[in-house]
Amino acid sequence: MTRSLSILITYHNEKELLTECLRSLMGQLDPCDEILIYDDASEFPPQKYIPRGMFARVFREEKNRGPAFGRNLLLSKARGEYIHFHDSDDWFADSWARRIRRLLIASPCDAIFTEVNSYRNGKQEGRDVVGIKAIDSPEKLLPFCINHFMLVPTGTYRREVVEKIGGYREALWQSEDFDFHVRLANSGIKFELILEPLVSIRLRAESRSQNREEVLSDAVNSLRFLADEIPSQYHLTLAQKASKLGSDLFQHGFRRKAREAFRLAKRLGPATFEHRPPFYQKIASRWGQELAEWVALLYRVMIPEGLRKSAQKPHLPSAETRVG
Repeated sequence: MTRSLSILITYHNEKELLTECLRSLMGQLDPCDEILIYDDASEFPPQKYIPRGMFARVFREEKNRGPAFGRNLLLSKARGEYIHFHDSDDWFADSWARRIRRLLIASPCDAIFTEVNSYRNGKQEGRDVVGIKAIDSPEKLLPFCINHFMLVPTGTYRREVVEKIGGYREALWQSEDFDFHVRLANSGIKFELILEPLVSIRLRAESRSQNREEVLSDAVNSLRFLADEIPSQYHLTLAQKASKLGSDLFQHGFRRKAREAFRLAKRLGPATFEHRPPFYQKIASRWGQELAEWVALLYRVMIPEGLRKSAQKPHLPSAETRVG
């Protein structure tokens, strides 16, 4: 039985990159059933960049509303049994649709996750960047989605399960994909994995995801929402995530927002700071994570990097090491 498949693309002035994305769909060995594009108040409307001979429905907003709003709008317009959200500057492998459809026929499920390659300035920078091979059992999906940032194009979903959780959380301007996947995993979906990278993302300096303050701050905001929605046995995992986000905010210079993340980690956990060296863990556990960050910063300033590395024990992460 064929499973209908809708491609839902969010667009904001990506111009020719949208053309490349759509051409990768034209080259599919097994075409998709419909393509929907959300135009987020673009200065350069997408119609000009849709390849000749390709039909796509375009929905435009005159005010910039962000991707969460756009994906929810497209979700409401989609007709396919399954949907795939995609950013207009990313593209598909030729075999993507065929692999997805075959797996859905062989094993009907709520979601399929594939791996992703990343490119910068036309050169491959990363392979298998999501790391989904770590999800080797169903119960690991939720912790994985909390501890990592599941990327938008990695998933294809049964439309009704996305509708059931309310789609994307529009209160989040950034990190909406992180929040979405945690809530989806928490809903108890049945899923399959394709470990090969069947989609590719483009890393661009002008991409909205490069705004680290917004991305990290809204990830913390997501954790506040999730704390009231996720079973209490996962609150320590949420605390660890808040702790890591706080460290990243601190090191990027966003100290006030880092402090908010540290407070959230303490309320949910407390966190155990397993991602940091023993000296950091002792200070953070006794006097608080913010003081531990200041001590670590002073350490990095006073001790040359080469000396720090030579003194570092092989089994301990360095003071600069960070996890998503």
